[in-house]
Amino acid sequence: MTSEALPIQRPVDPASPGTSDVPSGPSPRHSRVAVVGAGFTGLAVGLALLRRGVHDFVLLERADDVGGVWRDNTYPGVGVDTPSPLYQLRAMTNPDWSDLYAPGHEVQDYARRLARSTGLLDHVRFDADVLSARWDAADARWRIATPSGEFTADVLVSAAGLVADPKLPDVEGLAEFPGPVFHSARWDHDTDLTGSRVAVVGTGATAIQLVPELQPRVTELHVLQRTPAWILPKPERPVGERTRRTLAANPLLCRMQFDVIYVGAELLAATRRSRLLREALTRVGRRHLAAQTPDPQLRARLTPDFDYACKRPLVSNDYLPAMSAPNTTLHTGGLARVEGRTVVSGDGSRAEVDAIVLTTGFEVGATAPIARRIHDAHGRSLHDHWGAYPRAYLGMSYPGFPNLFLMQGPNATSGASSTLLFSEAQARYVADAVCRMAAEGIRALDVKPAVEERWTRRIRRRSARTVYETGGCASYYQNDEGVNVVMWPANTAEYQLRTRRFRLSPFDVERGRTGAGARLPSLRPVRLATTA
Repeated sequence: MTSEALPIQRPVDPASPGTSDVPSGPSPRHSRVAVVGAGFTGLAVGLALLRRGVHDFVLLERADDVGGVWRDNTYPGVGVDTPSPLYQLRAMTNPDWSDLYAPGHEVQDYARRLARSTGLLDHVRFDADVLSARWDAADARWRIATPSGEFTADVLVSAAGLVADPKLPDVEGLAEFPGPVFHSARWDHDTDLTGSRVAVVGTGATAIQLVPELQPRVTELHVLQRTPAWILPKPERPVGERTRRTLAANPLLCRMQFDVIYVGAELLAATRRSRLLREALTRVGRRHLAAQTPDPQLRARLTPDFDYACKRPLVSNDYLPAMSAPNTTLHTGGLARVEGRTVVSGDGSRAEVDAIVLTTGFEVGATAPIARRIHDAHGRSLHDHWGAYPRAYLGMSYPGFPNLFLMQGPNATSGASSTLLFSEAQARYVADAVCRMAAEGIRALDVKPAVEERWTRRIRRRSARTVYETGGCASYYQNDEGVNVVMWPANTAEYQLRTRRFRLSPFDVERGRTGAGARLPSLRPVRLATTA
């Protein structure tokens, strides 16, 4: 196997679900299942459906390629910040990582191979951004509007992604800046920053990778930091060709490698509750900072004043040296305003720059565009129902939205282990639900309000005891009131256990032989290879 780019070849048959040249006509195209997004989570749903013999589904993708966040993020230095063997689907492992922390293009190549080798590409509709989706109670189906026309589906699965839509700061004067301004997730490859004076706004996971790449290329680098992050040494380790060939020939070894790294990641994730472990890792972070930042004043400004793991912990061996470079200036207090070509930070410092790069995160939870686009039968969106408190039973089901499943929804993802473990668990659960509906003639499923309320109360109690809420920071995990509405507050194994099979008892059930209640014409489970 190689990590060279594998171009997507779109199907040319206009009747195929994979082409964006859809047939014209007054009737919307109907599928048993419609999945929003063809990133890794959407692909995981498709794989789970195929494995259960469900072939009548479509992946509605707004762009012209699969891969989601790895298609969108092409900034210099992009790569995984969790060990590569964790960043893969267990149903289709990848033995071809070149490093323990793989570069972004290898992850995107893996997504392309996955879609192509499994036949999932034939189920993708490209250029099909979901503008709105509304539950039709009379017909028991979802009506989905896209630029490519209307689709309908018995079951709607939102795999739009946790970090899909860039969050742009509302800063005075930014819109009038005369030079290039762009978010890291929409990198402008036509702009050459070499020799320029560049401001990087933000110091999160993206900036940690981007700053060391920009620093040697630019004349001046101005980093506008709102809050520093805890940074640990990055155990980079190239993987030789011989090892990769051995892993490719022995899928069991891939699984064993995954399991070993998974156990280590889950032990580190225990920092959410263990103060002793947080203190131990804090000492590692302080030693790393001291070793790489000789200037005591700069070191003090780069030292967080909150608990380890309250915000997302980061790993890097070259960010701190780049921050100590002569052409780098740290500004604290974030970006306060822009005056012509001058950026002004919260600490009052000023710098004249030629370009501004925003590493300001993404719209998450209730602010994500997809939450405003999915509507109940009365036209109220998920955002309208949630307000500042996104919530859902198992992070997937919310009352009043029948036959809807949210992937990596509220409190159903991980910031420490692999998010794809949650994606696969949820995908299996959704596929089980679809088959159960077909087998028992179920037209519509709607989670009971009392069930969702009990679940949410339990999550709130458990989250309140985690570092996500007690660690003294503000993060994208939290809503404006400091409540964790993003992260799962326990270990990944517990979530996998809770979603191991679909249960009917938490749901109000409407039976019938139309829509989702119609039996599947045939269940033809697909046997897939274990490596992509």
